[in-house]
Amino acid sequence: MRRTSNLLTVASIVTLVSSNLYAITKEEVISLVKFGISDVEIIKAIEKDRTVFNLQIQDVLQLKREGVPDSVIKYMLQTPQLFGKGREAPKAKEAEKKGEVKEKTPEEIQAEEERRREQERKAAEERARAEEAKRQAYARGVMKQGLSFAEKGKWVEAIKHFQGFLEREGYGPGTQEFYSAKFGMAYALANAKLYQSAARTLVEVLLEGPDKPFFKDAFAKLRELRRVIIYSPPDIEQLASFDYGLYSKGFQDEVNYVLGEYFYEVGNFDRALKHFEAVSEDAPDKAKALYLTGLVQVQFKMFKSAVESFQSAIMIAERTKSDPAIIDLSYMALARIAYEAGSYDAAVFYYKKVPKDSPRIRQVFYELAWTYLMKGDYSRTFGVLQALHTPFFQYTFYPDLWIIEARAFSDLCRYEQAKKALEMHDSEVGAYMEPLKRFMAQQQAPEDFYNNFVASVNGGEVKERLPEKLTYPVLGNVEFYNVYRTIKQIEKEIGEFQRHQGELGQFGAQMLVKLEVLRKERIFEAGVKIQQILRDMDDVLAQAQLHQTEIEVDINSAAIEFETREARRLAGAEVEEEKQESAVKPKASVVIGGDTVVWPFEGEYWFDEFPYYRGLVTSKCGSGEVFR
Repeated sequence: MRRTSNLLTVASIVTLVSSNLYAITKEEVISLVKFGISDVEIIKAIEKDRTVFNLQIQDVLQLKREGVPDSVIKYMLQTPQLFGKGREAPKAKEAEKKGEVKEKTPEEIQAEEERRREQERKAAEERARAEEAKRQAYARGVMKQGLSFAEKGKWVEAIKHFQGFLEREGYGPGTQEFYSAKFGMAYALANAKLYQSAARTLVEVLLEGPDKPFFKDAFAKLRELRRVIIYSPPDIEQLASFDYGLYSKGFQDEVNYVLGEYFYEVGNFDRALKHFEAVSEDAPDKAKALYLTGLVQVQFKMFKSAVESFQSAIMIAERTKSDPAIIDLSYMALARIAYEAGSYDAAVFYYKKVPKDSPRIRQVFYELAWTYLMKGDYSRTFGVLQALHTPFFQYTFYPDLWIIEARAFSDLCRYEQAKKALEMHDSEVGAYMEPLKRFMAQQQAPEDFYNNFVASVNGGEVKERLPEKLTYPVLGNVEFYNVYRTIKQIEKEIGEFQRHQGELGQFGAQMLVKLEVLRKERIFEAGVKIQQILRDMDDVLAQAQLHQTEIEVDINSAAIEFETREARRLAGAEVEEEKQESAVKPKASVVIGGDTVVWPFEGEYWFDEFPYYRGLVTSKCGSGEVFR
């Protein structure tokens, strides 16, 4: 019944329209469409009345928005040619009374125009939103695919994917797509451990601001690469101007530590300390922040504050189990402060806190030798020297070890042994002075120092080879090691880009140019460091030679005085003393484990027994005491 009624209604409308004394209007065409009248029926109604439509562009747009079929609109546009003047479509609505056409007022016309513009604006916004949604969905798909390449280690595919997206779609700097693609490329390079290539792009992503979606991920990758390569560009300073209030306290701690570390590296200690202080007590980076704070305080001779910082660093590192190296370094720093203050017992206490398996144990033993000597504990001085001369320490070079030994023997009035120690210094240390000077004289520029040093170490061809022993101070230097590691990283990345240059096109060519520039800069830096270390070594050797001369003078003077004094003694007393010395000091022996057990040296060393080595040496200065 309902369907029959609807059909009757539609038929009535068509009949009403076709019997109208006036031509059919545009609004009536729209009404017919809304009532579901077919385009054929509407065209018939227009044809019957021979209505002429003078449609403007806004009229066509309105008809399309209202869903009028294209066939009807096309027919309406043809009516001026089909019917001539015909019945002109009314330009105003029929008056409700008397069937008269009502003229629109200027206000009504303006209101209609504003409504039309508003409708068009909303329609444009809808279209723009739809296009934006489509664009974002596509960009997300591109990002997902590129990151998938990166996660799988396919960094070349990832770079090509993102580069192609930007070129194809025409996105440039300032767009979200450009930002996302930039991060994607940096992420792919960093994930492939091409840290030097990723570094600059990561910083550019970070400088876009902490409100950007990939800020935190880019920061994590920057920290990762800074552990592997030297990278402290001035741009990092700009990170200090951002507001990190939206991030967790843990992430803010990370940012403060990294900024503090950066300012420490560039020598801006005031700003470094402010950021270190801002790191929370329970943060994983707090121990490192306190250690670096202590180093700054030592530099400014704030020793009391430095001691507190190092002690706090140790406690936090032990509690959080964050970084064993910080514990070792802090104990060594405390020992050095105590040594400089003349508190040798405290220095020994702190040095012994460093575990035997620490990578820094060689330096600890060397510094302990000086500490025991200054303390007057000659038994332990000789024990440490015994350890330092073993094969476990063969890759170290401390020019003054024989000087320490000569000084100890001299203090015990054992002048013959002191002279023998100086002779050992001449043969094992003094012999390096001339080769060192010749090697340094051959180098004209920092690059020469680097290239020829590396050639010397690796057995390459050089005009003047640096003796192996003199390479140890350079190879053991942390700053040189970090620069050298960065150079090797750059060379690795150059090789990677050369292998894929054909695939990466202009991007690959640009990266190769940048990497070559960085390589030259780092080689220059490494050469400067090598030059500095070798010059310091030359000064140390010269200083050791001076100490040797001073000790020789002291020995000769003391020996004459000692012999004069001994000549006055009774012959029996002298013999008795010699017997006592012979009985007490077994030949080639050390004390292991304590003062009560003596093991003869059998040509074998045990690393875990080094701290317990003692030298059994009597003083010939008159007391006959055995120093243990």
